[in-house]
Amino acid sequence: MTHDYSWSVLKRKYGYIYGNQRKTVIGNNVFIGWGATILGGSQVGDNVIIGANAVVSGHVDSDSVYAGNPAKKLMTLDEFRVKREKKQLEEAKDVVLEYKRRFNKMPPESELDEYFFLFRKDDNLSAFKEKMELMRNYNVSKKTIQTHKTRFKDYQDFLNYCLKEE
Repeated sequence: MTHDYSWSVLKRKYGYIYGNQRKTVIGNNVFIGWGATILGGSQVGDNVIIGANAVVSGHVDSDSVYAGNPAKKLMTLDEFRVKREKKQLEEAKDVVLEYKRRFNKMPPESELDEYFFLFRKDDNLSAFKEKMELMRNYNVSKKTIQTHKTRFKDYQDFLNYCLKEE
């Protein structure tokens, strides 16, 4: 339940208290970006991403990405996944090159803990155990990493690609 205190203005002027409470539902597996506001009475479905500073009012579809003020549906979660997949390699390369520029050396593999699916198979995941255990679905991530095709044969192959693209 949510409520607001706007009735206090009415109470001060007229003396009467007009309560204002509405059921608000936020589904499972929802990311709410920093500063976002979910207004009373809203219904947010499952598997939703809400962008930073968004203002949500009303119904939010499951399996979707919303942002803005007022929040609008930008895309489905499947479309967002494809978008992230396309950007992942370029972003990982940028991380490596910025690390090299700043510290004058190549980053250790553990610094790329959000990108290890690009260059790691199932052989030794101890450096990425924390990321694998996030969201309490380690077994799903483990199965995914066993069956996915990496872009590179190993971390050094990935670093070589980054240096070539520099």
